[in-house]
Amino acid sequence: MAATANGAPVRPLRVAMVGLRGIPATDGGVERAVEALAVELAERGHEITVYARTAYALTAAPEYKGVRLRYLPQVNTKHLEAASHTLLAVLDALRCEAFDLIHFHACGPGMFSVLPRMAGMPAVATVHGLDYRREKWGPVATGVLKLALRLTTANADRTIVVSRALERELRDTYGADPVYSPNGIDPTEFEETEPVAGLEPGRFLLFLGRLVPEKGIHTLIEAYRGLDCEMPLVIAGGGTHTGDYVRRLEGLAAGDRRVRMLGPVYGAQKAWLLNHARLVGQPSTLEGLPIALLEASVCRRPCVVSDLPEHLEVVGAGHALTFPAGDALALRDALRRGLDDGDGVALGEALRTRVLERYRWDAVADTTEQVYAQILDERRAAAGRAGRTRHASLA
Repeated sequence: MAATANGAPVRPLRVAMVGLRGIPATDGGVERAVEALAVELAERGHEITVYARTAYALTAAPEYKGVRLRYLPQVNTKHLEAASHTLLAVLDALRCEAFDLIHFHACGPGMFSVLPRMAGMPAVATVHGLDYRREKWGPVATGVLKLALRLTTANADRTIVVSRALERELRDTYGADPVYSPNGIDPTEFEETEPVAGLEPGRFLLFLGRLVPEKGIHTLIEAYRGLDCEMPLVIAGGGTHTGDYVRRLEGLAAGDRRVRMLGPVYGAQKAWLLNHARLVGQPSTLEGLPIALLEASVCRRPCVVSDLPEHLEVVGAGHALTFPAGDALALRDALRRGLDDGDGVALGEALRTRVLERYRWDAVADTTEQVYAQILDERRAAAGRAGRTRHASLA
């Protein structure tokens, strides 16, 4: 357990986590990250409550792996779902007065950190990515999300970022002093597998993730269609308020019998795909810290990634095949080189070793505990100074 600034151990804390869809996670990097962190903190004795959206919840179970769950509704539209649910969650958490602090996840929900600030409750915000750059947003939503990030950094007691690229962005653009704490990965969750019908081990290419424009799946399909390759390209994932984009991908896939769109794949079948893909493609044009890349890495898969700083931060030098983001011809060449490289075992093993050394949930939980402890220490110290000032003025 972490220590406070004066060396005392962190007492068990009551923490509300808001801004995500809920847990257990089915898809979404934020949900998977919060699930892993919340479970780790709960195992350390903290009382963690995750606020879940009723439309996302698979069950109405009161807890998951020691994490308390509280369900609230949301407005089911692309623009209001996250905001409406987060507002209700924050108001509920403040009303309950049962929490030591509120932990916001994602910069959109983080704009509501002004409410606990007004109420005198500590708040932490984790920025998982620059959401205003996502291609699904129009100019109004983009402007709101930019404002939300500014409000988040101004009102949260501490802002956490999951990549060095985000750390630089928040320092340079918003004058913030964020805490770096990347996502982690648990390799044991991919040990139990179940074959996916119609696929042969080592005989398919894989994209795994949400079907949203910034993931670059259209570029991957375009690049693949120019390959002389009988291995199918498997697209595993579902959309998130991106029906038009999903239909665009379905149209591209319909033009090539080798492209297979499986929809969302979970559990043992997801693990099988990750353990048996010949290559994993990560052609994004925007990322925070991609958990899907960490997952492919610990499953020893050779990866082909766009040259985003967030990708290069994970793979380092020479541990993956890279190409300029958005360049289908360069991606085609990278795929060809990956397919020509025997079975890619050496590349996959080197990347797994690198990732397991750097991305661990126990280390993430350590940093999070330290952030919580520092905030509470500062609050207590400020209250003490205020009390002494009042006492002196009365004397």
